[in-house]
Amino acid sequence: MPKHLRFGIREWQLAYRVALKVLKAPDQAEDAAQETLMNAYLARHTFAGRAQPHSWLYRIAHNTALSYLRKPFRRRYASDDVHTILDQQATQNDSPEDTAAAHQLARRLGRCLETLGAKDKLAFTERFILGTTERELGTILGVSTNAAKQRAFRARRSVRLQAVASGITR
Repeated sequence: MPKHLRFGIREWQLAYRVALKVLKAPDQAEDAAQETLMNAYLARHTFAGRAQPHSWLYRIAHNTALSYLRKPFRRRYASDDVHTILDQQATQNDSPEDTAAAHQLARRLGRCLETLGAKDKLAFTERFILGTTERELGTILGVSTNAAKQRAFRARRSVRLQAVASGITR
């Protein structure tokens, strides 16, 4: 290993800053920074010295953070999470009657979502409940924007059919 390659706190801070800039989530940035140092240490024999160690580590950190964005289902939702999100949104009503009706609708919608597969549930939750853009949804799912748009459409259609079957809507 070249003498000028180090893997200390300064290097971790660099990796963390790069990952945070890309991922915008401190917990994921910490994981990505740790993985960056591990990747750099394992690839230390490939460092040819043509670039500064700082630049080499920056590139590894950036690529590691991008791989975190591409990995599908980093933000999976369990059924309980979906119910919690729906309940939180239901409590934003003015009157107790509206709140009660919204909670009942949220429970019914949650049951409809339970019939979906994992990818469709994620697509529906991200796109139509949390308001994620189609481009962001594509990144989360690890697919193109058009594929994400199709998945969200199919998930919404499935939920709508399930809602009609269960008497929630016509």
